[in-house]
Amino acid sequence: MAKVEKTAAVQPDAKDRLLAAALDQFTRRGYASTTVRELCEAAGVTKPVLYYYFKNKEGLYLELMDSSYSLFESTITELISFSGTSSQCLVHFCQGIFDIGCQHRQVVQLCFSIYYGPPQGAPEYDLDSFYTRILDEIAKILQRGILCEEIRDGSVNDMAWSILALMNVVIEEHICLREPRIDGAAMIRMIQLLFDGIRAK
Repeated sequence: MAKVEKTAAVQPDAKDRLLAAALDQFTRRGYASTTVRELCEAAGVTKPVLYYYFKNKEGLYLELMDSSYSLFESTITELISFSGTSSQCLVHFCQGIFDIGCQHRQVVQLCFSIYYGPPQGAPEYDLDSFYTRILDEIAKILQRGILCEEIRDGSVNDMAWSILALMNVVIEEHICLREPRIDGAAMIRMIQLLFDGIRAK
């Protein structure tokens, strides 16, 4: 154990390199197809270093997902602190989610491939929590809008899912390997069209 600790101690950035390598390898090759040896080679570390920080490949994957969710949560917290009309809050929130999705494209690609793709043997992780969190915050904005009479009374759930579906399609366009056919500005225009449909008369 002392030898492993010494190896890790002289590579202070080894943990970050392993996380970056895992994100790249899991996204490009798939979780099941990526070996510990390949992860170590990509990160430029030895197996004992990986075992020191993460114990195994499963631990590395879970740490990657946990750190991604922490970043996602901190972004959500920042976005919901914005004050304005329901329309302004909705646009600000959706733009922020779109931006972080584009900035961390590989994380989104990995989540989509695990969630929608064939079984890869990856450790179970509550990927629905990402969607649920976004949906809940959109619903809160809409509910406040109804209470303030900015939005007509109706099914908040239907409204929230409509907005989330729109965002999801635009984000999917930006995580594909081809040139996206729609951008963030178009997403905002479409959200405003949806908002016009639910606006109180």
